Amino acid sequence: MRARTVVVVPGLGATPGEWDAVVEALPHDVAVIVVDPADAPRLRSRGDWTPDAVAARLAARVAGAARPLLFVGHSSGGLHVQALLHADREGSRDTVGAVLVDASHEQGVRLAPAPVSHVGRAVAELVLATGIGTLVGPWTRVLGVRAGSVRGRDRMNPAAVRAVYASRAWAISTLDAWFGHGPLQAGVLTWQRERGAPAVPVRLLVGAAGTGRGRARWVALQRDLARRLGAPEPRLLDDAGHLVTLDRPDAIADAVRALLGVGGAPTPGSATARA
Repeated sequence: MRARTVVVVPGLGATPGEWDAVVEALPHDVAVIVVDPADAPRLRSRGDWTPDAVAARLAARVAGAARPLLFVGHSSGGLHVQALLHADREGSRDTVGAVLVDASHEQGVRLAPAPVSHVGRAVAELVLATGIGTLVGPWTRVLGVRAGSVRGRDRMNPAAVRAVYASRAWAISTLDAWFGHGPLQAGVLTWQRERGAPAVPVRLLVGAAGTGRGRARWVALQRDLARRLGAPEPRLLDDAGHLVTLDRPDAIADAVRALLGVGGAPTPGSATARA
């Protein structure tokens, strides 16, 4: 059954705008929802970052979307997608496939003691309260693009970068997601062991630029993730860094279109719904 809606879940600190090139390359008769990580309530406790809690929030965000659904998750967004795939919720039951793009994955997680985490969060929130986030946010994006992209240039214009990355909403949601990443990864690993591979096809794309042990370790982790999810061998993109959305948006669109069962260039249509 072909999906009627593609749901994109960006990674930690990301923004919907960097997915524009991917969205434009998808069939125009399929609705696309790009989740905005900054559009989230305060999520301060580890209980907010269990796989079930994350799956519930993602299911709520797509409650009104046309079914069936196809999910795309980048980086830590891949953990959100996996949480929903493994959960017994309406969103998971209506899902027909998923594409994970350089998705976060570890074979084991050692969480810091809760009191240590609480102190770290309190210090970080005090720093944000000074307003420094509005100054360093845009520069964080610039440095992230240089470090995580072979292209080395952002696809977002400078005004859009300033509007998003200088906002308090971005800074707060990124802080929450940073402290929630470890608990979510640990919970997803537990669900992988307990619940096995999801019942829908999953495809993995990997930003595999570079050489050496770092690349080899990352590729090995992605192959381990593919095995756990019952997915084929990951597609290695040697001309893409972690920010595959910047380096190879065409590869992401191709993977989505393949799961949709379509090929060639997108064609205009009147049923388009982009959010």
